[in-house]
Amino acid sequence: MTGTELSYRRITETIAGKLDLLEAYLFYCLALCSDCYTMVSNVKQEALTEFYGIKKEEQIRQWLHKFESLNLIQIDKHPIKGKYGSFDRCRYTLNTEHYVLISKKLYSEPISRQLKGFLVLLKCKCLNATNTCQYTQSELAKELNISPSSVSRYLKQAEDYGYIKRNDKGIHLKDRKIFIITSESTFAFVKNVYPNVLTDEDIAERKIHNYTNNVSITDSWDCFILSINTLRDSTNNPKSALF
Repeated sequence: MTGTELSYRRITETIAGKLDLLEAYLFYCLALCSDCYTMVSNVKQEALTEFYGIKKEEQIRQWLHKFESLNLIQIDKHPIKGKYGSFDRCRYTLNTEHYVLISKKLYSEPISRQLKGFLVLLKCKCLNATNTCQYTQSELAKELNISPSSVSRYLKQAEDYGYIKRNDKGIHLKDRKIFIITSESTFAFVKNVYPNVLTDEDIAERKIHNYTNNVSITDSWDCFILSINTLRDSTNNPKSALF
């Protein structure tokens, strides 16, 4: 596929809980070095190391192989003809299952790699089609598989730098130019979050019919707000619900 270069990249939500902060930031950097449509990268490890901002190429190599072992990327080698003969170059295909969109703008932000990685992971734990995370700090620590003290520290840094705000409704990423909100149809949203409430008629017609007793749905461009009591009790993943 060809077209205008996109200012954002797809980041699979599945990195959350599998990668630490520095690894998450490397995954984001690799995404930036990938084709914006195919999410395939031919970047040299030397160039990726420099782009990431360290001098230890071996560390980057280890992390890339960890990504591969976790099925976050696929690494293939293909022959390249150079000035002094042929050699193999690695090609990286990124997993984009259940992705969020994060723009290139984060790369240039004047903050640490660790905080950038934390913000990437925080976006991955936001409610579908929003920039809001409703996990508590302790829950977020478990979801991200990092210490509660680290979560507390980076939330404070993110808040001090103006990247997030916190209130009784959750943790909110503030910059939509960095953390992009995708719109989706009400049907697609409910199918993703509450597939058990859809009838055969709903699925056949791709339309929500009569749920006035259980759920009220408000459609806006950036999110779908589900006002739920009954349905929240019927799901095994209440943190993925909007209300």
